[in-house]
Amino acid sequence: MRVVRYALLIRVICFLSFGLITTSVNAEDSFLNKLPFFGGSEERVSLLVKDTFVDLYTGPGYGFPRQYSVKSGEVLEIVRRRTSWYRVVTDSGIEGWVEEEQLAGLELLNGNGKDFEEAVLDDFYEARFELTAMAGVLEEDTQVNVRLGFKLTEFLELEGTYGQSFNDFSDTRFYSLGIQAKPLRGRRWEPYFGLATGELENDPNDSVIGAKTTTDDITMAQLGVRFYFTRNFVLRGEFGRLLLHVDDDRRDDLDLISVGIGAFF
Repeated sequence: MRVVRYALLIRVICFLSFGLITTSVNAEDSFLNKLPFFGGSEERVSLLVKDTFVDLYTGPGYGFPRQYSVKSGEVLEIVRRRTSWYRVVTDSGIEGWVEEEQLAGLELLNGNGKDFEEAVLDDFYEARFELTAMAGVLEEDTQVNVRLGFKLTEFLELEGTYGQSFNDFSDTRFYSLGIQAKPLRGRRWEPYFGLATGELENDPNDSVIGAKTTTDDITMAQLGVRFYFTRNFVLRGEFGRLLLHVDDDRRDDLDLISVGIGAFF
């Protein structure tokens, strides 16, 4: 029975991984997908260096020699992207590689005054959907869950969750639908809190004599954070407190801790 459960877990992880990659690559309106990277167009992005200088390297890494320092007033055109490094060419024809962090404050030409990082983060803050795969613990049991969120307003999101946990005696499935509020916003991080309601179904193994499948209503309070780290992907961590409505006179508390990766589109 345990082999069957873990085989299911592997299939779920593979399916979600494929879904996350597919949704990210197919986000054609994404600013980063306009760059010359895999799945991107050949549209060129130009950046103006202001109040600083940018070091160009001969290859995509700090282990390569530094070959040129781009000065204030010069323009960089992005030619290619490899992970967090960009191959650029200056308006005087000098080519080299620069790390993404050094591009963050450069002004995007024809970008209505935005800098490079603001244009990238617009994709994150303006996305309507988010697909997330998470794993962690439900009390002391291993659990996995998948989330699909839809942004209602700038600060409110509707999210549905399906999850499953495993132990030696039973399998547990839980479903919920809830609202999340995002009152604060950093450059790359976004804390949130939420309230959800749903059901928890506990299915005992055949080895547990006389046990029956039970289904109980749940209410869940959530506290978490999203962190944008690259392309259309976010890292996410969440603590949830589940209130299990066993019957009219009994309420049980369960802690749900999850971490994972999501793709927005």
